[in-house]
Amino acid sequence: MYKLFIADDEQLVVETLSEMIDWDAFGVRIIGTANNGKQALERILQSDPDIVLTDIRMPGLNGLELIRTLKENGRKAECIIVSGYSEFEYAKEAIELEAVDYLIKPAELDEVARTVSRAIQRLGRKADQTGNNPELRIAKALDRAVFTDLIVHGKRPAFDQTPYGQYDQFAVILIGSPATLLLERVKDKGIADALSSFLANRGIVVDLLYEQQKVILLCMANLEEDAPLTEILMTAAATFSNDGSWDDTLLSFGIGPVVTEIMHMHISYLAAYKACQMGLFFGAPVMDASSWTEITRISERIVSDWSNQIQSFIRYEQKEFEAMLERWTEWGTKQLIAPDTLKKTGAQWANRLHDLIGQDYGIKIERVTGDRTRLIEEIHEAPDWASLKKICMNLAQSVQFYLNVTKTTLKEKVVHEIKAYLESHYHENIQLDQLAERFDLNASYVSNLYSKSTGQTILEYVTLLRIRQAKKMLRESSFKISKISTNVGYDNQRYFCQVFKKHVGVSPGQYREEHMIKSEGDHSPIG
Repeated sequence: MYKLFIADDEQLVVETLSEMIDWDAFGVRIIGTANNGKQALERILQSDPDIVLTDIRMPGLNGLELIRTLKENGRKAECIIVSGYSEFEYAKEAIELEAVDYLIKPAELDEVARTVSRAIQRLGRKADQTGNNPELRIAKALDRAVFTDLIVHGKRPAFDQTPYGQYDQFAVILIGSPATLLLERVKDKGIADALSSFLANRGIVVDLLYEQQKVILLCMANLEEDAPLTEILMTAAATFSNDGSWDDTLLSFGIGPVVTEIMHMHISYLAAYKACQMGLFFGAPVMDASSWTEITRISERIVSDWSNQIQSFIRYEQKEFEAMLERWTEWGTKQLIAPDTLKKTGAQWANRLHDLIGQDYGIKIERVTGDRTRLIEEIHEAPDWASLKKICMNLAQSVQFYLNVTKTTLKEKVVHEIKAYLESHYHENIQLDQLAERFDLNASYVSNLYSKSTGQTILEYVTLLRIRQAKKMLRESSFKISKISTNVGYDNQRYFCQVFKKHVGVSPGQYREEHMIKSEGDHSPIG
């Protein structure tokens, strides 16, 4: 039997590859495993396996360094790479090291088993001293890495473009889903393979890529003018998105625009990705990205118009808020607005709502809604329209409930508390900003509320409190006027005398002379 060694820093991967494949059926037995590169090197040198299955990024020694070191030590094991990284440079180095294949995680178990079978065939050819071709390369792995760099990452790797010269139409279909383990589900149900066969029967060549929970179909064709590629792709996506055999897996198909060269496929991919994300956000099974530029333009105009009207429907009436949500929903279902733009309007609305409540009621509504920064983050992170709508609805309802309960008594309570504070601290240097901060209110709101409720300004009331106390001290004490001035809050005696005479009609000295004897009967109101 052939001896197989497995090296991967994820123990779950090691266990899955060890236990979920019937290695006996392939004439293979596992002679060892390791979770880091140095450990793998030591054990491989001791056990001398025929085949090594290794990850690239491992602690101590990465997979490529492991293979290179084994070759430097004269080991002839056939090596297979299973990696979560599809960078072209990795695949290129794997080719130079004559690896059997470069599989991208999550790799199907059948694919791993087939690759091990190819490794066994290599071993057999070497044993027969036939077919030992130094030019043998892992073409499939190279193609996968090249396409990933070209399409997903927008790089321009060097490769033979001759096979693609026969096609004049290229486009991307991207399949996404909110479901976890999308790739495993799609592979298990055969969705991508069935879709590929559907397109192949209509003259379209398809190459599949699985990249970070995205299923990417590279569609290539040379069709007659009466059979445009986009229409065929839309029909295929609509057919498979409505197929009842995988209702439990919610899918969204994003269709990229057609490009005329293989080197322009990144353009189609980006648009397909945006269309797929928009489809997932609004629950639309199929989205065509050919009009993405128009969607973006209209989105910007909508946000601009909405911003100009925000004041008119931003207040706290439920009907106005529901009208806003209906408008948002209309924009989305008609595919007039991109999800990011819709989230931007939601964040703008939430911020404006907080600001207006501060202006209208002088309260910081965060005590009810929670931290504003976190709320805005939740709006921007909303995975779909239903989640965004729920966040906005909860915000509006909590604000409305709070205001309905408190707004009838809030003003009276605030004015009463302010007056009580002033009556105890009138002799201090009272600043409006500090007073507002003490009551957790907006300064302009405090000033306006007090004036409207009492008919006098805060400064006027403080002055009257000071004059009242000064008159009392002039009648009942022998303190010097300078002492009385300081005690009631005036550091400048001359200024105190001016204020006193303005409100009482006589100077402090004259008032004392006239009222010292009859002070007990002086209970007339100030004014």
